Amino acid sequence: MLEGIAPILLTPFDDRGDIDADSLRNIARFEAEGGVHAIGINGFASEAYKLSDDERRQTVDIVASELAGALALIIGIAPSSSEVALQQVRQFAAYQPAALMTLPPPTMDNGAGALVEFYVALGKATDVPIILQQAPHIPQYSHTELPAEALAEIADRAPNVLYYKLEGPGSAVKMRELKPLLPADRKMFGGGGGITVLEELRNGAAGLIPGVGFNELFLAAWDLWKRGNTESAEAIILKGAPLTRAVSGRGHEYSLHMRKQLMKRYGSIRSAYVRGPTVDFDECDLPAFFAIVDELDLRTSQTPSSGVP
Repeated sequence: MLEGIAPILLTPFDDRGDIDADSLRNIARFEAEGGVHAIGINGFASEAYKLSDDERRQTVDIVASELAGALALIIGIAPSSSEVALQQVRQFAAYQPAALMTLPPPTMDNGAGALVEFYVALGKATDVPIILQQAPHIPQYSHTELPAEALAEIADRAPNVLYYKLEGPGSAVKMRELKPLLPADRKMFGGGGGITVLEELRNGAAGLIPGVGFNELFLAAWDLWKRGNTESAEAIILKGAPLTRAVSGRGHEYSLHMRKQLMKRYGSIRSAYVRGPTVDFDECDLPAFFAIVDELDLRTSQTPSSGVP
């Protein structure tokens, strides 16, 4: 089963806003070589909500080809209906993913019961493991958050819903509530760029699904945490907290700019283009940001062995 650190890749674009396939391969290779436990594509960190259906397939093709089965692949889907969810499951099952990270249909507020039935039907319709994603900090999904009891009902009725990604304000509290209600074979993951990862680990998280760029911090902390050395793990997380806040403390769209600027400086991507609409970004923020990275002596603060020409 999945556990540990499983970053969602960003989607690099060229300066026109078209997908840069070579840079995406570089990002996948960068994270794989860093020792992550799985890799995801087409999540919020991928700007998947700004991609067409064809582009979502394109990014999966690129990443699956680059990984070539050497690392577990998580594919994000954001269906608009139960029927579309089933279509997407059939489509992406061909890539043999370790899991499909699935957002609920967000357009209408049909109540918690309807979302429970959505996930139960999906979980019963496929052999591909499902990650149930809760993202109430994203405005479009603010009304789709389910209480712990509803999440546990899904686990009882749909054995193939194996994972829960809980992020946004209150994620650690939700984990504490949900943990005793879940079967032993279900796992919870944090997100949100890792801002609340320490509290999530304390409340039963089996890992973190962050963005890209500095996951050696989370990997080192996870390894110590798994071995029971929680004090040393906490020290690593706290040492990296200024960087985590600098990237993810000013909202999701701002974090896209920061991660892309970091990976462009490192040499993995050609352009830091973020598709619009997006927030205003001031490059005057970068010197202080890069100083934090360099103080931590991360992979992205060193000269890469290879980069984008």
